[in-house]
Amino acid sequence: MFFFEENSWLAGVFIIFFRFFLIAGLAYFVFYVWLKNKFSHLKIQGKSPSTNQIKKEIYYSILTLLFYSGTSGLVLYWYKIGITKIYFDINEYGIVYLIASVFIMILFHDTYFYWTHKLMHSNKWLYRFHKIHHSSQNPTPWAAFSFHPAEAFISLGIIPLIIFVIPTHPIALIIFLIIMTIYNVVIHLGYEIFSKKSIFHNISKWKNTTRDHDLHHEIGGRFNYGLYFSIWDRMMGTYLEKRTKV
Repeated sequence: MFFFEENSWLAGVFIIFFRFFLIAGLAYFVFYVWLKNKFSHLKIQGKSPSTNQIKKEIYYSILTLLFYSGTSGLVLYWYKIGITKIYFDINEYGIVYLIASVFIMILFHDTYFYWTHKLMHSNKWLYRFHKIHHSSQNPTPWAAFSFHPAEAFISLGIIPLIIFVIPTHPIALIIFLIIMTIYNVVIHLGYEIFSKKSIFHNISKWKNTTRDHDLHHEIGGRFNYGLYFSIWDRMMGTYLEKRTKV
């Protein structure tokens, strides 16, 4: 495939930046500019984030994306020397596995995210890096990848875990990365789109909502460490639900 050909990492760099700025930019435009007044009743924290905070979120997100882009060449190298489980023939495992592998990646990532996230809060040395992300107490979509480079390195660890452990088709990996970006933006949205009035409310009580993660930022990160789900938080006693009128 093209994305695993010589120098194709340049295309990967473009895709990484385009994907984030399209998803985060669209979410910010809709909720913070275009329909801000219409959705004001869904704003979790009443105050608006400062311009300086937003600039800082964009700055650190760009640093993270640059780091991600730089290491995309490493994935290409690993593939070329034959140490990954990346495959290209869909028929080798079938379409059902290709679809299922996306869900496996999400479950892998949710587990990886919970424990690394919790570690960054419990270890004082690691929290020195993670506190960059927590400078956004009232997060916006731009905070989704607002990390210190050291945290970006930790977060990127999920990729080798996936491609070294499970058979991975590039299409499944791309779908996973799109879902990951969308959900990361959603939980940093600052607006409760999972409210009782929304179509998303009854999807599952085990999902991690925007309010759950917003509360994590607001109170300094003592609870709600999950990404996609609240399963690990509920199992480990770190889940906190804040009652709301919406």
